[in-house]
Amino acid sequence: MANFTNPSSQDAAEDAARLLQRLGFVVLALGGSCAEALSSRSIFLFFPIGAALLLVAAVLDPVRGVGQRLYRVISSPLAWVCFGLFGWAALSLAWAPSPAWGVQHLLKLAATAAAPVLIMACGREHTRATDLYLFPIGALLAMIAILVLALARHAGVTLGEGRLDNAGVSLVVLLFPAMAGLAARGRNGLARLLMILALAFTFAIGEPQTATALLVGFTALSFAISDVRRTVYDLSLFASAIVLFAPVLPAISPTLGHWFFQAKLASLPEAFAPLAAAADIVLHDPLRILTGHGVDAVVAGVEAGALPAQAPRVILFEIWYELGIVGALLSAAAVWLAFRGVGAMGAKVAPYLVAALACDLALGFISRDLTQMGWVSLLAVSAVSAGAAARSQYRTTRPSAAGLAHL
Repeated sequence: MANFTNPSSQDAAEDAARLLQRLGFVVLALGGSCAEALSSRSIFLFFPIGAALLLVAAVLDPVRGVGQRLYRVISSPLAWVCFGLFGWAALSLAWAPSPAWGVQHLLKLAATAAAPVLIMACGREHTRATDLYLFPIGALLAMIAILVLALARHAGVTLGEGRLDNAGVSLVVLLFPAMAGLAARGRNGLARLLMILALAFTFAIGEPQTATALLVGFTALSFAISDVRRTVYDLSLFASAIVLFAPVLPAISPTLGHWFFQAKLASLPEAFAPLAAAADIVLHDPLRILTGHGVDAVVAGVEAGALPAQAPRVILFEIWYELGIVGALLSAAAVWLAFRGVGAMGAKVAPYLVAALACDLALGFISRDLTQMGWVSLLAVSAVSAGAAARSQYRTTRPSAAGLAHL
């Protein structure tokens, strides 16, 4: 006799959770990769929706030990360094030029950074292959979006300022976590093909900073595949040193300009304008480097005319100008610990995650202000992709969900 009984509520909740989880990955992987090609504001739609779907799925079908995972994350050295950095940034609001806007910015940063941590801590230990492959598909969609934008520009269509370049940055940021997902499932050939295609599209855009960051990632990947421990050590030391000694170059750049070009930096071509502005700022008030000028002081200074319009908007300048030497020390420690964390994510995916971190830092060091919320949301999508890759390592020991949140 046929059984017409309804399924249990637990089975229904599990099915609903799987559906919502799939939808969340679709929104993050496919929507997040094409967000910058669609609009500069699209990422603010895709990321909250995708994160909310994944968190609701975790609530409908919860896993055990979420509280213990979160406690291990909060008690980790990297978390304490990040808390210290956030606390110092909050304290700098006392002398910031626009504290009201700084409070909003810090709260947005904290909420966006907390979302992938919660997603990884509340998620299951294993990521389905069908969910994982969405991120490489998203990278391919980003390439298609770049091609469509390039053809539209060639046809005379007016695009938004920097729209094509921003689409290329999205591809570069999301590339290495997507390759990590393919490598975790043993699809090394597809990972190499994705790398070659991304390299071709990035160089076709013609943006030197983006291409440089991609080459930094590829270099880190090649070294990490051969010896990940040595690569992690070298990169963590090198990146931390860059953060700590960033003001040295602007301080000595006027002397170097006189030696090599027999001219002042301000009279050199336009490419030297940000360096000249940074040199004037650093040498004009060197004692203020100790405390910084407060959160969002660069934006407020440019808008008020206190800083020149050519002031650099890279993360290194903003750390030192806004948070001073205390913020720089904490940032250097965070970079050191972050490389150590991603280097312990498993033999198959660790080289790709090390390359992703190196690539993202290169973008922040030479071309991008990674404190802007659009880029923070894109980096959060990259973190979710990296966590999914680490959870799906085939026939090997996967890192714990608590350890994944260190990403």
